[in-house]
Amino acid sequence: MKRKNVLTLVILIAVAGILIIFSKDARAGALEGLTLSQNTIIPSLTPLLIIFFIIMKTSAKDIIAKAFGFISVYVFNLPQVTFPAIFFGLIGGYPTGALLTNELFIKGEIDEKQAQRLLRFNFCGGCGFIITAVGAATLGSTKAGVILFLSNVISSVIIGLILSFSEKRKPQSYYSYTEETGFGDALTAATDSAIKSVLNITAFIILFSAINKIFSIPKELMPFIEITGGVCGNSSYPLAQLGAYLSFGGLCIHFQLLSVITRTKMKYYDFLFFRILGGLLSYCITKLLLLLIPIDVTVFSNTSIGVVQFSSVNIALSVLMIIGCFVIIMDISSKKKII
Repeated sequence: MKRKNVLTLVILIAVAGILIIFSKDARAGALEGLTLSQNTIIPSLTPLLIIFFIIMKTSAKDIIAKAFGFISVYVFNLPQVTFPAIFFGLIGGYPTGALLTNELFIKGEIDEKQAQRLLRFNFCGGCGFIITAVGAATLGSTKAGVILFLSNVISSVIIGLILSFSEKRKPQSYYSYTEETGFGDALTAATDSAIKSVLNITAFIILFSAINKIFSIPKELMPFIEITGGVCGNSSYPLAQLGAYLSFGGLCIHFQLLSVITRTKMKYYDFLFFRILGGLLSYCITKLLLLLIPIDVTVFSNTSIGVVQFSSVNIALSVLMIIGCFVIIMDISSKKKII
């Protein structure tokens, strides 16, 4: 454990030193990250998070769960109370699913295993980011954004359905331990939670943007590192590849969720595995949707929808495999030291 702490300290000091030495590039990258967050993340995510948190903190959640909770029961083998978290997680944006899952977990409305299962599939860029920011703004096609969003949602639902068979199916009655909260108190608490979450996301984007400016990460790898800048800053990816990138979400998003993942005693390599699986599924689903809903290539500027860049994907997946192996080795190492 001590060696691990020393290694972490050395890496952090090295990164701090690099940021100081290349402070000009770091400042420029940080400014780009801040601008990107200011124009994309903050205005699109903050209002939604406030509303979703208000619903989850009041009896409004119970109304939705009792009306549509049967979907959670029959499709995902989860309690009815999880439906609002799943629905808002898929339409709201990357951190939303994990944050709302955490909301249910800390209130005792779902157990540890159910929270872990939710974190494996309740992950999506949301309709605002994928359809509007990526589709309409970056690609110049709302239709392309809809295809990308559908591929991500379908991928998540498939994973959730498969995972539903990992536990014995049993009758899931509705229950909720949420105390009746007034709208004023819920609004204050929801705003506080939403602002903290958005600031956390913005901070990660600024850090990764500063590091990217210094090291000039290849464009094929950038979406695996920071999804917002990697995807919105480049419109040349084939659509199926974009679907895979969006489903994976980027390490920047993963790091934002580490506190939730740790709280449920879930291992990061477990979460990483399902993000890679989601990316592969989204890639295939996007290709299939393009056969069913063709898009004219001329709609896009500098975008090759029909061309699959296998070399780029292979390089990126190789890097992910290396990261995954490193995480597994570190996890096994820490277990041995504890024993």
